Amino acid sequence: MRFTVVKKFIKVWLLVTKMAAQTQLTTNLGGYIFIIGKIVRFLLYFLFLYSVVTASETLLIFTQEQVIVFFLVFNFVDIVTQFLFRGVYVFRWRVVSGDFDLDLVKPLPSFFRPLFAWTDILDFITLIPLTSYGIYYLLTSSLVVAWWEVGLFFLLFINALLIAFAIHLFISAIGVMTTEIDHLVWIWRDFFSLARFPTDIYSSGIRALLTFVIPIVIAVTVPAKILMGLTTWPWLVFSFIMGISFTWSALKFWRFALTRYSSASS
Repeated sequence: MRFTVVKKFIKVWLLVTKMAAQTQLTTNLGGYIFIIGKIVRFLLYFLFLYSVVTASETLLIFTQEQVIVFFLVFNFVDIVTQFLFRGVYVFRWRVVSGDFDLDLVKPLPSFFRPLFAWTDILDFITLIPLTSYGIYYLLTSSLVVAWWEVGLFFLLFINALLIAFAIHLFISAIGVMTTEIDHLVWIWRDFFSLARFPTDIYSSGIRALLTFVIPIVIAVTVPAKILMGLTTWPWLVFSFIMGISFTWSALKFWRFALTRYSSASS
């Protein structure tokens, strides 16, 4: 029964993704310009990062090659997160217009529309060259200590997606209760951008915030470190505990928010 529900969920998500892609690519010129803009933005960030590490040769205790891996992992997690959970950006309109009332009576998880109503296919397109370059860079830089750590990286990547799911669900829950969501999304984006660099460079207070309150360290820094053999088993165990507990807390808070929801008809 559970497999049937998951299968139905994936089928609906693929249909929603197809419709979103048709909307985004209505005009070839618009799609091309958007993709070019994303690639240029990535290249500018990469140029900035390269300039910083070239000027100093090291960043705290990390070499140039290691800093680049942190940057690549950050972008990988960021792009996949934006690809999957773009629905949060348009969720407020569904709440204030009353369309969310209709979503709640459909045979889908109540969080489907808030998180998955819009899929950014253009992010997926830019993910292809980024992933290709990342694999090439890791193969040629000799930074990967052991290939079994690549398997752990993908487990930690799934854990990072759980954390991103939880964060976006927290934001959606607050949106249900207050109809204010846009500013929270951009606050999350600003905090997440701190992981472009190794989070070890920040003060202990900021690192604690980014580990226990907004677990960006768990989502980006730990997966990047495992690729290079720079983390320990206690951190791995702690990361998975944080991912599971954070997701559980987000689901509980979402259910609580639904009990405080005032529909458009009330």
